[in-house]
Amino acid sequence: MTRIAFATYRAAPLITDDDQLVVGALAERGVAVDGVPWDGPVEWDRYAAVLPRSTWDFHHRLPEFRLWLDALASVGVPTLNPSRLLQWNLSKHYLQSLATLGVGIVPTLWVTSEPGGARSLGRTVAEQGWGGAVVVKPTVSASAYGTWVAQRSDPAGDELRYRAALEASAHGLMLQPFLPEVRTQGEWSLVFIGGQFSHAVLKRPAEGDFRVQREYGGSAVAAEPDVQIVDAAARAVAAAAACAQLGATDVLYARVDGVVHDGRFLLMELEAVEPVLFFGLGPEAPARMATQIVTALARLHPTA
Repeated sequence: MTRIAFATYRAAPLITDDDQLVVGALAERGVAVDGVPWDGPVEWDRYAAVLPRSTWDFHHRLPEFRLWLDALASVGVPTLNPSRLLQWNLSKHYLQSLATLGVGIVPTLWVTSEPGGARSLGRTVAEQGWGGAVVVKPTVSASAYGTWVAQRSDPAGDELRYRAALEASAHGLMLQPFLPEVRTQGEWSLVFIGGQFSHAVLKRPAEGDFRVQREYGGSAVAAEPDVQIVDAAARAVAAAAACAQLGATDVLYARVDGVVHDGRFLLMELEAVEPVLFFGLGPEAPARMATQIVTALARLHPTA
């Protein structure tokens, strides 16, 4: 039986309940799966491939995580998604590349603590004409870590928090206008498998919050997006593949997060490293994912 690894992390080494749905579908296709912490003492070359599925501490240890990906490549162990896509996707600066290729993103400013890189938050926001609340987030982050909203009601307090966040960040910050549609309409997450749209969920934050993640009280329900939303998300996945010099079908999995603003789908994030893929809300998705993994393995190991 072919054996692959779903990479996890030490604080939560087990495969998630959501991903277990794919494990079952893979077993039916002759593929066994181990859940293995990415930073554990592991003989990685015993696996036909590694999927980083819940490596949810990578943003705290980015240099080590990049070296781990390089080490897998050095011993000939392929990753799914391909390593160069993973490396490109680890910093949210990838949004700049996607915007250059015509993908509509939420307006974003990039700031660093380097000389000349940071000015007053209030002045910076005013120059952009952003009159409402502003989202402040690290450029390397996961699960809304370090993300907050400057409400503009306490400019002095916002400025202190902004400066502290900037000094604490090794990779800089990104500023975006807060789009009220996140609360009023919800944030879309569209899941793509093998470069093709699979299923979608609509996420909403808890009352009084802005974060849609479950750990902050957010909710997610299965939903059917309009064709315009699907098309916009598909273009984002194709652009991401192009940035990594891949074809869209080489992207085993990706989650496209965005919001409809002024009638247009705007990308917030495109996650190809360790996103929750909501398999439990897409009845056909576990089998679809398993089939794509088997196809990828046959391509990687044609004589196996």
